Amino acid sequence: MRIHPLAIVPFLLAFIGLIIAVFAVGPQIYLIVGLAVATIFVAIATLFQYTKSSYEAKQVPLENFSIWADVGEPAAELRRLNFDDIGAAVRIASADLGSLSANAELLGARISMLLGKEGFEDLRQEKLHQSIKNLASSVNTIVEKLRATNKFPVETVTSLEQCASQSDRIANKLFEFERGKSEVVRIYVEPLRRAAEKLSRDFRLASANLASFTLGTPAKETSA
Repeated sequence: MRIHPLAIVPFLLAFIGLIIAVFAVGPQIYLIVGLAVATIFVAIATLFQYTKSSYEAKQVPLENFSIWADVGEPAAELRRLNFDDIGAAVRIASADLGSLSANAELLGARISMLLGKEGFEDLRQEKLHQSIKNLASSVNTIVEKLRATNKFPVETVTSLEQCASQSDRIANKLFEFERGKSEVVRIYVEPLRRAAEKLSRDFRLASANLASFTLGTPAKETSA
């Protein structure tokens, strides 16, 4: 933990004053010791104010997306298949989209942790939790249709583009929410915004790869 020099100076001076007071003699010794102790308490309070923000930031649990599924480039394996391998293609796409749905649900769970906390009162008005719930539900519906039909319905590509647009709106709302907020609030919200942006990119990549597969044309390499 880094401490600002201006915060440590009064503490050192107060400590030196206490040492001098201990070795002082005379009837005013108790007054000198009392003043030195009081000064130390003031210095400690100053240190606390300087370090409080950093301490709170370290308590933020949202930086760790340890169970976030790393899909890589969704549906990228479809590039190696031809349309005769439709069964394998559906299984690959379903697995990748299922992981993206799980990531959306994780994002929603992390946002729900903030509702009602101090500094996040306005977050409930954005209805982000419901938006992410709808997003995950939309992806699950796509996956269920793929598995039920064992083929790619014509609306699948369009549905994935809509999921990407939903993710964009969620990311934009998080960006607007964190503007002008305190450092601690921004530390909570920023990783969530980045996660929503990544979801948007992943849905668009999945849509592009799936469209290329169904049309029988090579997919363009797209960097995430």
